[in-house]
Order: sequence, then structure tokens, then C-alpha cells
Amino acid sequence: MDYNLLVTDHNPTRLRYDAGTIIIEGEIPLCIPPQFEWDARVERFRAPAMARRRVIEYFNECSAPIDDLSSRAVPLALKLRVDYSARPYQKEALTAWIRAGMRGSVVLPTGAGKTFVALGAIRKVGRSALVVAPTIDLMNQWYSLLVDCLGIEVGILGGGYHEIREITVTTYDSAYIYAADYGNRFDLIVFDEVHHLPSPKNRQIPMMSTADFRLGLTATYERQDGAHAILNSLVGPVVYKLRVKDLKGEYLSDYETVRIMVTLTDAESERYKECAALYFGFLRKTGIKPFGSGWGEFLKMSGYDKDARQALLAKHEMKRIVVDSQRKLEVLDSLLKQHFADKIIIFTEQNDLVYRISREFLIPVITYQTKARERKWILDGFKGDTFRAIVTSKVLNEGIDVPSAKIAIVLSGSASPREHVQRLGRVLRKGKSRTRAILYEVVTSATSETNVSSRRRKNDAYA
Repeated sequence: MDYNLLVTDHNPTRLRYDAGTIIIEGEIPLCIPPQFEWDARVERFRAPAMARRRVIEYFNECSAPIDDLSSRAVPLALKLRVDYSARPYQKEALTAWIRAGMRGSVVLPTGAGKTFVALGAIRKVGRSALVVAPTIDLMNQWYSLLVDCLGIEVGILGGGYHEIREITVTTYDSAYIYAADYGNRFDLIVFDEVHHLPSPKNRQIPMMSTADFRLGLTATYERQDGAHAILNSLVGPVVYKLRVKDLKGEYLSDYETVRIMVTLTDAESERYKECAALYFGFLRKTGIKPFGSGWGEFLKMSGYDKDARQALLAKHEMKRIVVDSQRKLEVLDSLLKQHFADKIIIFTEQNDLVYRISREFLIPVITYQTKARERKWILDGFKGDTFRAIVTSKVLNEGIDVPSAKIAIVLSGSASPREHVQRLGRVLRKGKSRTRAILYEVVTSATSETNVSSRRRKNDAYA
């Protein structure tokens, strides 16, 4: 885009950034872009910062002279210090993004190397860039990657740091907090795990940014609430997409998914039926639907209605019985013995079971409570020969760079197909071994977990 627009000799029209917006100063042009509204408080025309590109294009089409002072980004000369040959699909993804005006999202499976697409984009744009990640752990990974690959000082905003440089990494939380302060500091924003962006809070980040160039990265673009539709206006359309089955065999490990059905013990089954009768009986009596707005009504009601409270406790007990099923642990014991020579990641939904497994099988734990140094020690041990298995809840689902494993054992989880794809991705990185990866899904039959499993298996990664 050409920003070298004409400037009038007398009090020229200027675009300036102002706390997440852009305003018109100086002489008011005859043609006002439709994105602007009059702000009587400051007697200026004001528009969202993200409208900057369309605003300048509009002035160009009107041949209206304008002096654009809204961005503080600067040009950069960047070279990769690492010897890396991009895979064909990574080149295709970058090319597709460039052809789309350097705006849009790239959807690639976990382990396919989305970060190298981002490196290519940062080099191509050659201007100040911000990388936004969902967690501090991921932010730190991006920091290490950028420093190693580019050989420059990289800024950090978040996790106790407040250092802004021409290339900066941050978290969604910190980017939101400082959106009004640094919204004009970068001409490229990379949104890692871009499916987090549509939340009401996070979407303020791109809206308050003047960045012309935007790249979204994810393995799981679609959201169950349909909110991913807004990404088209915030970041751009999906410009390139590949699924697990498109890359398995050549670039990702070939794999299979195995569902193992178990039953409750007699005592567990009897208790489960008692709780189910109480819970579903309450729903039938009241007509409450336990999803959407109905679920919120149920929770609110449980605060003052004794029967609702008992029904809610019964539901929690049903879930605990299914998650902590004794026969699931018997299957786990069998799988650990069967794959004694393989690297294994065990996933559960609740931390109580994580710690129980750790105690009974002497397997190291990684949860949100695990400190950074301990986590690194465990992952380093898993990468080497110290540990052959780790157990976790949800903290390793997304983004964290986990050493290659070939076996995933899912003892419990949500109905989200996204969670399944994320967990599957943990065993798909292709190493020297040609061993086929396996994801075991252990499901308790004749319980609500059967339906949960069926819903997440709708993803074509199960095919």
C-alpha cells in the first residue's frame, strides 16, 4: 500500500492515533470516509484504529491529500540465522496469505510448523511486528524462537516484563490491557491460536490496532459458539487450510484412534443410577434444559433452591464416578505395560485424577499448578530417557512444545472436537522412528460419557 500521499501547504489534513482510534486533525477534507463519526467531545472525526487501511484507500480514491501520522511502526531488515528449508505446504500457506493482501488465517494441524509460516510473514512484511499468544508459556516459546531465528533483541510484554521493541511477544491478556497504548506501534500482528480472538475482551486487540497486516494461526479454527465468523473482519479470511489426514504419513506420523469401552463396577453403577435418577428427575419436573441459557438458569436456581442444589451435586457426582472409574485405571495399567517402550502422554479432564494416577503409577504430573522450572525439568526428562510417560489435564492441550510421543491415552475430556485434535497433535510430530502413533480413548459405557465421546468423534481426524 502506498502511504506517500500529497500534503497541502496550509494546515494539512492529518491522521493521528488516539487511544485505540484514529482521528482527523487539521483541515477537514471534503470527503469523509464512512468509518468516521463526529466526536463532539474533542471536535474531531474519529474512527476505529483497525479502519486505517480502508480510510487511507478511501482518501486515495477521492484524491484527497492526507498526511498519515497514525502508525509508529518502522521498517526492519531481517534475516534468518537458522538453516531451515520450508516444507512445500508452508510455502503455499505463506504465498496464499501474501496473495490475500497479507491478511488472513492459516489453519494447519498441531506439529505441522505454523510458527515457520509466521517467521516468513514477519520477514516478508519487514516492519515492526507483534506476536500474541494465549499463555505465558507460549509467549516464552515465541520469544526463544524469534531470538534464535532472527538474532535480534525481542521485546516481552507480559509475565512480569514490559519491554517494547520492534519485534515483541505478548499474551492476549497483556495485549488487551495495553491495546490503547501500543495499538499503533506495529504494522503486523500475528495471532497464535487465533480461535481465542473472538472473545468480547480479546477482539478489542485488533479493533484498537492500526496494523495493516494480520496473520492468524491455529489448528482448530471453528468454535462451537460460531464466534469464529468475526475473525473475517478482525484478521481476514482463512487463506490456507490443511487437515491432519492431508499431512499424515509424509509430514506427520501416520496414526490410528482406538476407542476402548469399559463398564462401571457394580458399586459405581448403583451409585451412578441413583445420582442420574435425582438429576434427570429434577430436569423433567422443572422443564429446565441443561445447556445454553437453561444451564445458567439451573446454576442460578441451585443457589436458593434445595432440590436444584441436590440435582447439581448429583450431576457432579455422576461425572466424578465416570472420570474416576476403577476399570479405567485397570485399562491404563494394561496400556502402560503394552507400550512400555514408547513415550506416552496421559490426558484427563480433572486434576484430582491426574494426581491419583501420579501417585499410583509413579508418573510425573504437569498441570496449571506446575511451576515453570519443574515443568521444564519434566519435559526435558520426557525428551530424554528419564521419563517415558507424563500425565496432564488440559494444560498440554494447546500450543506448548511437547517432546515427541507416540501414544496418547485419553481417560476423560470434553465433547469439543477441538480438544481431540489438539491432543491428537501431541503424538503426530514425525521423528526418526516410523512407529505409528496411537490415540486411545477410554470411555465408560452406559453413561453420559458415551454421548460426549460421540460428539467429539465427529471431527474428520477420526476418519
